[in-house]
Amino acid sequence: MNRQDRRKREVRERILESAFDLFLSQGMDATKIEDICERADVANRTFFNHFATRQDMIQALAERRLLNLHDVLFDRSDQPVPVRLVGFFDDIASVLVGSGDTYREMIGSMLGTVSYGVERGSGLHDIFLELVKQGVAQGEVSGRHDPQTLADIIVGSLVGGIVNWTVDETYSLTSGLHDLAAAIADLLSAGAGA
Repeated sequence: MNRQDRRKREVRERILESAFDLFLSQGMDATKIEDICERADVANRTFFNHFATRQDMIQALAERRLLNLHDVLFDRSDQPVPVRLVGFFDDIASVLVGSGDTYREMIGSMLGTVSYGVERGSGLHDIFLELVKQGVAQGEVSGRHDPQTLADIIVGSLVGGIVNWTVDETYSLTSGLHDLAAAIADLLSAGAGA
């Protein structure tokens, strides 16, 4: 990567970090592109050189957060895939619940404005597809079901649990995600190695 490419990347990251910080401190709806540019110390046109629209920036922010999820999930490679999945869902619940109401609103807004990698072939789905395939290869996940379908179930459960939490203040994300992950772990390991 040459110096110009590094500079572009640094500016893009600064914009995304500024947007994330402002979303947390003042909410997504209250944060204007001008606020993000001021915080990132860039001109408005620089913002639009990196992102065609505000939605594109939100999508990039969501995708950036997904990369962190991949690392967290695959750093547990010493655990069987079903156990890893339950721990991962538990960790996500713990982080989200501990981040406060503003973060809850931001996640709800992000889920409402972007697909957040739910569809096949992108983001979150690919992370779980890779995990399922790894589990099948290691004999920890049943080969009775198509890995794509299993990844669909995992993603749908995770996102569904988070959506429930963002729209229903009585929903316990901690127990909700744990129960979803435990049920999926049972499905994944049913007949594994058989």
